[in-house]
Amino acid sequence: MQVAMLGPALDAMGGISSVSRAWLDSRALADVDLTYVDTMTTAGGARRFLGMARRQAAFAARLAGGWRPDLFHIHTSSYVSFYRKLAYLTEARATGAPVVLHLHGSDMADFHDAGGVHRRALVRALCEVSAVVCLSEAMARDVRAWTDGRARVEVIYNPVDLRQFTSPPRPPRERPTVLFMGLIGQRKGTWDLLEAVPAVLEAVPRARFRLGGNGEVERLREELARRGLEQSVEVLGWVSGEDKLRHFAEADVYCLPSYNEGLPMSILEAMGDSLPVVSTPIAGIPEAVVEGETGHLVPPGDVAALGRVLAGLLSEPDRAARLGAAGRARAERLFDAEVVARRVAELWTDLVGSPHPAGTPTADPR
Repeated sequence: MQVAMLGPALDAMGGISSVSRAWLDSRALADVDLTYVDTMTTAGGARRFLGMARRQAAFAARLAGGWRPDLFHIHTSSYVSFYRKLAYLTEARATGAPVVLHLHGSDMADFHDAGGVHRRALVRALCEVSAVVCLSEAMARDVRAWTDGRARVEVIYNPVDLRQFTSPPRPPRERPTVLFMGLIGQRKGTWDLLEAVPAVLEAVPRARFRLGGNGEVERLREELARRGLEQSVEVLGWVSGEDKLRHFAEADVYCLPSYNEGLPMSILEAMGDSLPVVSTPIAGIPEAVVEGETGHLVPPGDVAALGRVLAGLLSEPDRAARLGAAGRARAERLFDAEVVARRVAELWTDLVGSPHPAGTPTADPR
């Protein structure tokens, strides 16, 4: 089976690239002739748009030259990402091969609700492809409602390569550590975490916070200086590879108090490294983090509750370790890259054998 997978550059920041790398490295897809089509560069400015245009033209030319994969799997987010992928989707469907549209991002519902043009374009695409992949049951319920059940919807969780996490027992630390990894800013709850720091320090004076990620990094530094928290909060910037693994290994609790999400890769990675997770009960997060079993979920914006939960876990390392071990076991069952890749392979095999692989065109939804 020959599959063309379309997404951003594999070395780009973000969840889609992480998902794609995990699939490409999996044993479950080793027998698939998989071609990765890079649709977006990591360059900035005008070079970025020029690079995207060149990639689109190269894809179209390759299809015009007779290239015919058995299936196309297209990763997309909302807004600009979605409209860029529409051209690829249209060209892929014209070949008659099955097309899978894989929805990522935290704001797909906002995109759907933003106006009639967005809604009609999205729903039409969802109904015309062979299958829609959602990151969570929560997202799948939205897609089924938007399409009145016309779309074939499959839930495939984000994968995490558990082989990279050795999950050794965590010894008592002089400075118990809370780790945050994500886009620095309001959506990920960064400022709520900062608001909770003083309460945690009051209960656990030696506590340390490490915040990694891109985004509003300079504002974060300014906020730390204004609040006098530089000695307790370390700004890591964007981290990846061995540095990221080291920070997970040196942490005691993982915290992502988000307001809007899909299914965050960083939470799955934290579970893979046997860390208890403190997050919020939004989107797909409750399908990963089970309250009181693998971590704790607090309402978005509830700074007081966030502080209490973090202080409690840092003060009770044995309980934190039990939650972390349960999280690792749940990750092995549901999110391990091999488990997820086998699910992907089953979907592809089913679609390639389908008598109507290209979906059924539908009228514009009203």
